[in-house]
Amino acid sequence: MKAYPRIALLVIAVVLVGAGCSSDDGASTDIEVTLDSFEMSPDSWEIPAGEEITITMTNDAEIAHEWVILQPGVTISSEDDLPETEEELVANFIYWEEEVEAGDSATFTFTAPPAGEYQVVCAIPDHFNAGMEGTLTVSAPEA
Repeated sequence: MKAYPRIALLVIAVVLVGAGCSSDDGASTDIEVTLDSFEMSPDSWEIPAGEEITITMTNDAEIAHEWVILQPGVTISSEDDLPETEEELVANFIYWEEEVEAGDSATFTFTAPPAGEYQVVCAIPDHFNAGMEGTLTVSAPEA
């Protein structure tokens, strides 16, 4: 077999793999976030609705941090907006959450919520009020 057909097959394979990782509208099924001293970087992400999303979280801080997607239609402006009990927080506020310990990195998967804009926060006490929030834009599936 000549080298050209092999190269062509390799190029096609790379294109097909890449097509599964993002859509034409900029939404991606693979996202990353670095959590540091009370900030998320980047602080906005775009993913496709209903897809399995892989997120790699790197915590460069000396304390644990969370990446929490709030439920559709739920936003907070202060930690005072959060309920006092963990049960109510999980039942009425959180769509998805994971925590990464200080200095660690981890990869998780979740199913993207319906199309819309979602607030992302660190729900560890005093972290949101210190500035740990972002925006997750979930794009509708293409017709």
